[in-house]
Amino acid sequence: MIGILLTSVTEFILYVCFSILIGSLILFMVPKNKKTDVYIPKKLLYLSAILIPVAAFAPVLQTAIILAYGMDLWSILTNIILTFEIGKAWVFISIVTIILIFVLKSKNLSTKMHLKTWALFLVLLMLLGYTRSAHASTITEWRGFLFQTLHFLSVTIWIGILFIVSWFSKDKRNWKAFLKWFTPVAMVCLIIAMVAGYFTMGIDIDSYDDLDASITQEYQNSLITNYGQALLLKHILIISLVLFALVNGVMFRKRYNDESFHPLKWARMESFYALIVFGVTAFMGQSWPPHQIYSLIKTEGASPLFTALYDGDIVNDIQNAGQSGVFNVTISFGLENYLLLGLGSLFLVLTVYAATYKKSVFLSTSFSLLMSISFYMAIILGIQ
Repeated sequence: MIGILLTSVTEFILYVCFSILIGSLILFMVPKNKKTDVYIPKKLLYLSAILIPVAAFAPVLQTAIILAYGMDLWSILTNIILTFEIGKAWVFISIVTIILIFVLKSKNLSTKMHLKTWALFLVLLMLLGYTRSAHASTITEWRGFLFQTLHFLSVTIWIGILFIVSWFSKDKRNWKAFLKWFTPVAMVCLIIAMVAGYFTMGIDIDSYDDLDASITQEYQNSLITNYGQALLLKHILIISLVLFALVNGVMFRKRYNDESFHPLKWARMESFYALIVFGVTAFMGQSWPPHQIYSLIKTEGASPLFTALYDGDIVNDIQNAGQSGVFNVTISFGLENYLLLGLGSLFLVLTVYAATYKKSVFLSTSFSLLMSISFYMAIILGIQ
């Protein structure tokens, strides 16, 4: 479990670094009158570029440690770097990173379009190297790589621009002009991320025990694993993320001329939720995919979070079963579940109300967190 948490942290660092680089380089290309007055420290770009191969090395090292079994770790590590997809991807990322740093060090990076274009192209190459070694990419010929790349790229464009603008803008000047192009970009990225994410999820949770299982059944079955719990939390947290995106991009436009309106603090709140989603996604990416629920529960056990809340018998049934079989998780909603869903919906409305009328970041954040907890408990308590 400790190993999963450590590699999850490095995965989280990867997401943040890619977002910073892509968001910064895109904003470099946007005319000054179409964005806020943003100051992006060069040191931040250097650090983000350097941390990507460093963080990407963690799963390579973890794989080597798992395969070593008392043998020479260095020889195993060398073999993984030269022959495994994850190792070759790390070598590729490292080489491209060196070239990228030289481009970033150019004095005219922020003014010369060809340098900005070249830097962005190199970052995209690094991103392709990363997604090529992702789980969905390694178990399919091309679909997993395509959907994983589209999903990751769309998210890093959306969140990267948001993160840089919200944390590195000096004031709200040109905020309306910025929203005019960023809102449709964010909406397109969100749509692509949702569609590509759906197909990526289908690959990651595909059941090898029951080839005829629907994606809904596979999703339900995954809920007893760490992967499934993280997936559910991610989907619920995305509701809050999209909610704040709509509030910031649509509902707050009319308040631009209000002197008391400070859009940056609300944009930071949106980026805060994005970072939480990144963290949950990173943990999910380092957890065992629920392809074979029977074998996974037998060897790794159920999710600690799930077992803490669930009082049924399905986990014991799987662990005590003498041989492999099909074990399907079902979800049945009763009065308690519907009350929790209603409570979550109420907190959703209160989140919007607190943002638009009370103008309180604290209240909006509190209500959105309570909304997420209510929706989560409604689903978990319905598992049979």
